Amino acid sequence: MASFNAYDFVYDGIPSHTFDLKIITFDDGGLFSGVGSSNVDILTQRVLRKSKLYYLGRIQQPVLEFPFTFGTAHELSGMDRDLISAWLFGRSGYKKLEVLQDDLNSAWFNCFMTEPEPQYIGGINYAFKCNVVCDSPFAYSPTKTIVTGSFAGESYDFSIYNHSSDDDYLYPVVEFTLSGANNFSLTNLTDNNRVFTFTGLLSTETITVDNDIQTVVTDSGINRLSKFNKNWFRLVPKINNLRVTSSISNLEITYNERIKIGG
Repeated sequence: MASFNAYDFVYDGIPSHTFDLKIITFDDGGLFSGVGSSNVDILTQRVLRKSKLYYLGRIQQPVLEFPFTFGTAHELSGMDRDLISAWLFGRSGYKKLEVLQDDLNSAWFNCFMTEPEPQYIGGINYAFKCNVVCDSPFAYSPTKTIVTGSFAGESYDFSIYNHSSDDDYLYPVVEFTLSGANNFSLTNLTDNNRVFTFTGLLSTETITVDNDIQTVVTDSGINRLSKFNKNWFRLVPKINNLRVTSSISNLEITYNERIKIGG
């Protein structure tokens, strides 16, 4: 279990020093408690008269959770508590939590803060204790964007190294702008030559594909899903050898790698 040495944090883009708050303690002196992020549920099937279990897959479980306690050296008034609670608790969706500790290398958590408990000393509120509940078993790296720039020709090869600790596919955002072409394909040679392709586009059209949530957006305002082969682009762990076939003025591949900080 890793020790937690940082004092400051940022939640939903707002730094803790805005409210003169600092991380002050954890129940066990560590960032995480309970099951680490490397734990999995193994899915198997037993066949009649055979003693061997057949592997069907695995589910990464559970989502990452850890206790979080923060406070200040001065008394928190009722108005302070209201502002802090509105910032941290009961939010309408997952928010980004950054803990400003050098050895985390700018990793961040997508999370809710739940179960808030005001902490009192001598009847005066100086701190809050809560639970951080993430959207996955992982923390995330800072956003990475690979930009190839313009290219006019039959094909262009390049590579991306996926450093994720998760032994699974990573689905990035792909944005490209055509330059005199009507078709675009991006082949992952490492992923059994899987081809992500669009046909019949406008010659200067910009397409943005979020392969994780499976959305296609274009600056033309036209529904382009019918022009797409539905092979959502993905990165395998480690090296990915890629090939672009088109004439483009820009190509960007944006993603966050998954990090097993929890164990």
